[in-house]
Amino acid sequence: MVGLSTKSIYGIAAMHALYKSPRNKLMQIKEIAAITHISHGYLEQILASLKKHGFVISIRGANGGYKLASDASSIIVLEIIEALEGELFSVPQNVGASVVLDSFWKDIQEKVRAVFHVKLSELDQAYSTYFYEI
Repeated sequence: MVGLSTKSIYGIAAMHALYKSPRNKLMQIKEIAAITHISHGYLEQILASLKKHGFVISIRGANGGYKLASDASSIIVLEIIEALEGELFSVPQNVGASVVLDSFWKDIQEKVRAVFHVKLSELDQAYSTYFYEI
């Protein structure tokens, strides 16, 4: 089955929450958890991994927290997923035992990767038409 783990889904949610925070405002884990509905402990693990891969910066202390390490227009959702999980939808070479099947799997892999090749800053614009305010 093709799918994403909650780690990636929550990682993207956390990154989106940081993107939506006022410019350069540090967000504490409890704030991000409240917005995303991710448990504090799991969010700590995800943010630690995102920090390790250079997506977020953390500052310790009472006024500390997390923020994006770079502008959201330079962060690709696919890169977040691959930082948290490894290569998305990888298919071993020559798995189909025929040129046709190998080409099929390679084509599917490219299409799946293309779906997630969207900038973090473009998510709201691309999908805001699905939502409306009451």
